[in-house]
Amino acid sequence: MSDQPSNSSPRWAIISLLILVELAALTYLSRISQPSTTILFASYAPAFAAYLALLTIARRGNTPLWLWFATALLLRIPWIIAGTSLSDDVWRYIHDGRAQLAGISPFLYPPSAPEAAAYAGPEVALINNPDLTTIYPPFAQLAFRIAAALGATLLSWKLVLLVFDLGIGAALIPLLRRKKLPLALVAAYLLHPLPIIEFAGNGHMDAIAICTLMIALAFVEGRVVVSGAAFAASVASKYLALPLVPFFIRNLATGRRLVFIGAAAAAGILFYLPFTDPLPLGSLGTFARTFEFNGPVAGVLSAWITREGARWFMGGSLLLLLGWLWWRKVEVSDVAFLWIAGMLLLSPIVHPWYVTWLVPFLAWRRDMWVLVWTGTVIAAYAVLPNWWSSGIWDLPGWALLLEYVPVYILLAAAAISYFRRRHTV
Repeated sequence: MSDQPSNSSPRWAIISLLILVELAALTYLSRISQPSTTILFASYAPAFAAYLALLTIARRGNTPLWLWFATALLLRIPWIIAGTSLSDDVWRYIHDGRAQLAGISPFLYPPSAPEAAAYAGPEVALINNPDLTTIYPPFAQLAFRIAAALGATLLSWKLVLLVFDLGIGAALIPLLRRKKLPLALVAAYLLHPLPIIEFAGNGHMDAIAICTLMIALAFVEGRVVVSGAAFAASVASKYLALPLVPFFIRNLATGRRLVFIGAAAAAGILFYLPFTDPLPLGSLGTFARTFEFNGPVAGVLSAWITREGARWFMGGSLLLLLGWLWWRKVEVSDVAFLWIAGMLLLSPIVHPWYVTWLVPFLAWRRDMWVLVWTGTVIAAYAVLPNWWSSGIWDLPGWALLLEYVPVYILLAAAAISYFRRRHTV
């Protein structure tokens, strides 16, 4: 499993060509302010194909780490200096940062409130759902504040986010060492076009929560103070990882378990202390109850029963999943993957950037349905052209089929294969 560079000139020529293909496709897409569905697919497809070929090369384990980190930065530069066209969430982040610099909790006033006018910047006109207060937890808010202090611009935010984005790749290194896998597999995340578009391009804050979760997973068996604090940071950025607490502490000795819990609790208190009045929940409840998009399971269940019934069913299914994972004594990094995958499959809301949560796990897992989903999820952006032209938010049925049919076929095949192996054993 050497990570030394190969001396094969043809092989390096192939790597260089593939990098150029992905760079050209992504750079072209970054320069289109409102891409049509055709342009989006025609750009993403060659970038994703080049990524798959580079991932195959990286899995052989004889390419140097510096190559993949340098390539990762190169692929992100066009998106960092470009605007953002596929999502407008980033403007909320900048507004929240401005509020904090003004000494106002971003959970107090929605952007449209008259009280917010005193600190609002030009981005306020671009914020979606301006009548709702923020939903982003305290650690994410601290990142927003740093970006605001650096200039409260799209570029200042993207540069802050880049630290976490590349940090995900760095956090994979100790994870891969622990699993005795080639370190070159950091390319599974670093070169994937989906995080490049969603983080360097659209500036989605999920990179913060993913990065800190990966750090927590990387050090849970060693530096438990770091792991506990990083886990608290992940939960305080996005609550997705919260149910993983018992799995993190399960295999720790009693003393180390207390250290992990203490570090997580102390870090959590520090993150939340600046946001106690009002409580830092904002419009999270409204978002969870009423928003739906690109979640086929939730959509079908809501049509068969009721929206409320569908949510109860999905919640019960996820509790059963956690129970099964506990009973099977699954290793915590794989628990994290299966929990996140289950959440996404059952969620009523699946934006393309949500699927970036699965990408780091491709460094050590070979779930074909996940790999395919990180490619086909781009079809969800077929909702945008009609939204831009008429203001109607409606995802075409063909886009849902294109995204999910191959995913569920491969998922069913994987499930059948798993149960056959279990029966054979």
